[in-house]
Amino acid sequence: MASGNVGAVIKELKSRIAGIATALVSRDGLVLYADVPTGVYTETFAIMCATILGAAATANTELNRSPPERIVVDGPDSKTIIVGSGKKALLVAVVDQSAEVDRVLDEVAKVAELLRAN
Repeated sequence: MASGNVGAVIKELKSRIAGIATALVSRDGLVLYADVPTGVYTETFAIMCATILGAAATANTELNRSPPERIVVDGPDSKTIIVGSGKKALLVAVVDQSAEVDRVLDEVAKVAELLRAN
């Protein structure tokens, strides 16, 4: 998928889920594409999302468990969803706490799979 198409897919996801932010980041924390509010340091956002998933994977490995397929960070006013999108990327979506979580998880999983295939 051409990078312009990736941007369109990420923006479309943000629109469909009424997201606050969406991003595709490498598993080592590089910004591949981000649609975030003005003033957000995308580099910091990306590396922290990669760190969260990496830390959870390491914790699971220590317990001889499989790495997590997704992480949901539940805050007082928002939810951050981090999902693997292939071996090299993560798809991140931030939504308002009032969002219908099952629908958001389904949409994020679909887009992660679409991006993984390309």
